[in-house]
Amino acid sequence: MTFPAQPEPQVLRTADGNEQSINSPLYTYAFFPQPAPELLPFIRQTEGIHRSVQVFSPAGSRIAAAVEPMPDPESLQVSDEVLVRSALRHDQVICRLFAQMPVLPLRFGTCFLSAEKLGSHLLSRQTEYEQALAAIGGRAEYCLKGRVQPQPQPEPQPSLSGTAYLLARKQAYLQQRQAQEQQEQEQQALQQLWPSTWPVQRGDPQPGEALRLYFLLTPAEWEAAAQLTQTWLDQHPHWQLDWSAPLPPYHFVRALRDSLADKCIDPN
Repeated sequence: MTFPAQPEPQVLRTADGNEQSINSPLYTYAFFPQPAPELLPFIRQTEGIHRSVQVFSPAGSRIAAAVEPMPDPESLQVSDEVLVRSALRHDQVICRLFAQMPVLPLRFGTCFLSAEKLGSHLLSRQTEYEQALAAIGGRAEYCLKGRVQPQPQPEPQPSLSGTAYLLARKQAYLQQRQAQEQQEQEQQALQQLWPSTWPVQRGDPQPGEALRLYFLLTPAEWEAAAQLTQTWLDQHPHWQLDWSAPLPPYHFVRALRDSLADKCIDPN
């Protein structure tokens, strides 16, 4: 997205009612309910990419935003090192806020041209954001990574020849296919192991993974998930299941994040 070199001066209204003149775009980390007064110092003590995070909320809004005035957002792309460091800091800010309150995390690079534009956006969509926050309240995202220990496959003896060798090769191939089919069946059963009421998203497995699932769980549901995991491992010792720490609901607000794609800095 291209930003004007000299945007019109705007006013940044923080959640405590103070106003600050600002003439730069607002880099935006997350949306959340109007924070309690005792949370404001905590939020403002959060270090952003270049400076401390501020709370922005237009008059009459029930939704606030964690922002950072950023005169030149394109500077985040000055090098790969800066880009990676900035993206990491973006996630660290969101995780710190999420530890204290429900948040709707935004994509790295989300930036509004002015306080006026951000305020207009929050006011026009506050009902939608309130519903999203209510849906994820008290829940956290957990990533489940499933791996299968490779089973040793017999190889035909080099001393075999002719028909015996071909039969041995065929037998090895059939055993390999059976192992693959068994893994596919177990993978399907694993995906159906969890209660249907639990929100879940399938992810793209990374190298070495058989599957990757994202859950949105309450603390009680997480305890139930841990028990189901142990039962599965007792019955399938060749599987390895690893759960992540609780995370902000990145994969469950994808529609919100996608809808703000035009507000993001192009990383390419």
